[in-house]
Amino acid sequence: MKRYRYLGALLIFLALDAFSFEELTHRHALVIGNQNYAVSPLRNSINDSRAISFRLSELGFQVTAIEDAVASVINAEIKTFYAKIESLIADNDRTKALALVYYAGHAIQIQHRNYLVPLDIKFDSQQVFLSGLYDINRLFAHVPSSPNLQSIILLDACRTNPFSGIDNEHTKLIPSISDGLAPLRAPPGTFIAYATEPGSVASDGKGENGIYTKHLLKHMDKTITVEELFKKVRRGVAKETNKRQIPWEHSSLLEDVFINPPKNREIPELMAF
Repeated sequence: MKRYRYLGALLIFLALDAFSFEELTHRHALVIGNQNYAVSPLRNSINDSRAISFRLSELGFQVTAIEDAVASVINAEIKTFYAKIESLIADNDRTKALALVYYAGHAIQIQHRNYLVPLDIKFDSQQVFLSGLYDINRLFAHVPSSPNLQSIILLDACRTNPFSGIDNEHTKLIPSISDGLAPLRAPPGTFIAYATEPGSVASDGKGENGIYTKHLLKHMDKTITVEELFKKVRRGVAKETNKRQIPWEHSSLLEDVFINPPKNREIPELMAF
């Protein structure tokens, strides 16, 4: 009989230990919506970013949201966001974190490198233009290297060249800009989602939200892994656009990750005491 008591105590300890581990998981999000550009303004980026912020808050994320951000703000907010994540997981080696970054706005591809376009982009010269962009590789440089961190990057930004209609002496100095975004190489434990496949463009949508974000919002509250979630998003977008837009993902995740995680399992009743 004593043996069953010890077994019961051990099972309770393990269950409580699992609970404490889950409760130490921090979930943070940085949401950026850039819309009111002087050149080629967008229609839905701020609606999209606000809707995503609200939904993530409902799902328990601590959300930092910025809108119509200039280059210095994008750089500072991304740096601060990941520094905070790093401090959280450094405090306790049992602490896990999920860091999610969502960006809606213009982004461009130049010579196979991807750049977010801040609101204060200038065309004075090629050097000024390039230095005013935010290289997405800089974001990855801020991501802490830790097995306790899982990262999600969502880019609703794969549109046509926003500067193609401009014809003046400054924009002629801008290097060739390709449609869509190039594939990204990310550190282990990272999931990257694009609104469409590399080299293709996404629609801004005709409703309150862009097509991609509309379908993302539809499925975000489902208790499924991010891989399954974005498969549903891809199917929905492909169906709505008659396969003209096919969302695409790259994953180096090493474990199951949920935007809406399963509820803590109930501790089983132990009858043999």
